[in-house]
Amino acid sequence: MNDLVHDIQDRGAITPKLTAVRLGDKALTYGELAHRIDEYDHVCSAHGMSQAAAFYAALMNCLPTLGEVQPLEARMQVLGEVEAWLGRGRGAVAPARTHLRAVS
Repeated sequence: MNDLVHDIQDRGAITPKLTAVRLGDKALTYGELAHRIDEYDHVCSAHGMSQAAAFYAALMNCLPTLGEVQPLEARMQVLGEVEAWLGRGRGAVAPARTHLRAVS
């Protein structure tokens, strides 16, 4: 997870307007996601929580429609798909992306 967050932060610094992921009609840029992860990381660290908690909190904040995915198992699947999509460039294999698509 730390490698994924580091990659997102690097991409956010280099190409902040590049779309990281799109869910429904909402496009999330690397810059916005990196910024939110950084903000949540300060809060999570102060309360003894991991960087993974900051990552998931940032996703839920930036993609509020994630909270509308029901049932909970489906929401967790979509979160896993988003995480796999964001990690695809690091050699991670993304599962079937029913909610995600590439943007060129």
